[in-house]
Amino acid sequence: MAIRAVIAGVMAVGGPLWWFSPAHDVQADTLTTATVRGAGESEFAVSNMQSRTSCLISRGSMTTQRSSSVIAGEDCASVWPGLSRVRNWTDNGDGTVELTDGRGEQVLTLAIGDGVAFESLEPSDASIALTAVN
Repeated sequence: MAIRAVIAGVMAVGGPLWWFSPAHDVQADTLTTATVRGAGESEFAVSNMQSRTSCLISRGSMTTQRSSSVIAGEDCASVWPGLSRVRNWTDNGDGTVELTDGRGEQVLTLAIGDGVAFESLEPSDASIALTAVN
């Protein structure tokens, strides 16, 4: 009998507190959940639309909560200057990704694309697309 009274008391106080708490109305962040890497999405074909060149890069293990290591082949130098030196992939949390070299200098900034995985934003003269290779 005492247990029922305790449970009823917890429900009477805790129920309204939970219902009216700000956490109750929080919706899922689809952008963040959509950027979680799935199986088969760690390798990307990088294409330069202007020079009609391409290469492969691989996104490796997570180095921080937002960053992963990157392996780019020497042939990526013909796709975009500095691309063969890219070592880090950082998800900015806003739909953009930054590819940086070993010194942390930006090589490309990309955004989720329409029909491809990512399209270049910066530098503005880059016409680069990354497409997931399955």
